[in-house]
Amino acid sequence: MVKKILVVAAILAMAGTAFGGWNFKFGDLPPQTIKDANGNDIPNPAYEALWGSDRSVDWEVNSDGGGSYTQRKGEVWNWPATYDFVKIGQLPVRMEIGFWIQLDCRGSKKIILKQRMVNQYGGQATCTSKTNVATDWSVSFNRNDLGSKLFGSDKYAAAISPKDNVPAGSTTHTIKVKIWDVNLGSTGVTPSKDCVDIGTVDIKVRPAVKPNTYMSGCTGSYPVYSPPPVASDVTWW
Repeated sequence: MVKKILVVAAILAMAGTAFGGWNFKFGDLPPQTIKDANGNDIPNPAYEALWGSDRSVDWEVNSDGGGSYTQRKGEVWNWPATYDFVKIGQLPVRMEIGFWIQLDCRGSKKIILKQRMVNQYGGQATCTSKTNVATDWSVSFNRNDLGSKLFGSDKYAAAISPKDNVPAGSTTHTIKVKIWDVNLGSTGVTPSKDCVDIGTVDIKVRPAVKPNTYMSGCTGSYPVYSPPPVASDVTWW
């Protein structure tokens, strides 16, 4: 290392005014640029000779052999370092948008059947849907054991409105249920302080589009078309 410094110092000493009038002193760091005859900044050969071109590794190690006392020396540009990631390419990312349908019947939403005529009951409730596609809707009423005792299998109806080709966006639906020929006398039921459960209404939906409209076009090579549900940290791959 000392030999290398002495050689550089000798070169700089001989360079003289070629290095812009900079007078080398051992330990000095030359300026990176100097002025040319027109006053423009140009690279300083003295800086290049000492710092710019010599990037050879010059490690020196002093150790007692057992590791209890060690020394290591190296130029700042040769100290162990890591490479930065640099951009080398770019891929466009495209996404397939699926059907999205939300139905909100939360809270105290229930259909309460009230007596309309002697043996006829009816009631309704509203739910809100939000979708990104036009939809068709339908409902079906399922009697429980008590409902089966009170009225026959052909003595009820359920309906939802609107139902056909409902535009994408937010929509309020009205769900209605009607039962008739209710036979209170033969079941042994007594007047109740609170409402009793007689069944449930299933609300069904489908996209109101032709399947082949959305079955192609956005293709890809991901090995799992529809990944199963995963934890929040999403470790599919």
